[in-house]
Amino acid sequence: MGVFQVVKLFFNPYKLLRLLPFTLIIPIVLFDALSLSGCVSTSPGIPGLYVVSLRSTKNTTALADVQVRIGYFGICGTDGSGFRCQSSSKSSASDAVTANLFPGLGLGNTTTASNKSSNTTVSSIVGPANAVDVHELVATALELQVQIFISILAGGAFLFAAGMVFLVLHKRDAASPNPDKPRRSAILKRGTYGLLYLSAALVFTASLATSETAGALAYASSTIRNAPVLISEGVALPVLQWMAFGFTLLFTLAVPWIARPGYITSLVRSQKKEQQQPDKETA
Repeated sequence: MGVFQVVKLFFNPYKLLRLLPFTLIIPIVLFDALSLSGCVSTSPGIPGLYVVSLRSTKNTTALADVQVRIGYFGICGTDGSGFRCQSSSKSSASDAVTANLFPGLGLGNTTTASNKSSNTTVSSIVGPANAVDVHELVATALELQVQIFISILAGGAFLFAAGMVFLVLHKRDAASPNPDKPRRSAILKRGTYGLLYLSAALVFTASLATSETAGALAYASSTIRNAPVLISEGVALPVLQWMAFGFTLLFTLAVPWIARPGYITSLVRSQKKEQQQPDKETA
């Protein structure tokens, strides 16, 4: 296939429309991966992908720049000298996480947290005198991560991957059906639709639950008098989740056309016919 045929294929509106459902897979994987990797590391943009951030309400200079952010599987902390992030889970101890995110507290330091850069220095403002306040922020953040913000999105991403496997098997079965195995064909078809629709439902549930819960926590912490922690909801991560849901839903709705026998082979055959036409004209 020459360069001219490739350009002609991609600038043909009809063929481009038929290839469009396959391009939806790219943003689905991208947005799911970014949403799940929030606050896991200090890679560019990752600390900005968080569900909620926590600050102390104490009006002190030492705690003015202290902030803790949580994602689904990671946590970040800053004292004004740059973000330090690490992965976190249900088994993460608040003491160890606090020591990793805020080395200036003098609680001991390990190497599991990643610094913003090799030149990042620990702020001397946040010292041992503020250890209790900062530790409470980290402990509250970990509790919210484990008890409240459960990663339903990870389940949706897993079901989408499983649905793609079933879709490939279903396409192969539809291309060469075996009359002796009708049950296998039915299982592959139902599995494809069931997994993909359930994946879209879980991504929608994760997006709605995260947005509503984060908003409720932010409102409550700002209105309750003498609240020890001020919670703010993230912006980028919820947007990525809703975009992931939108593309997942569009792809799922396009599955009946993708799963039709000959959907892909018809594109190949039409391209071969176009290649043969110039040969006949020259002959």
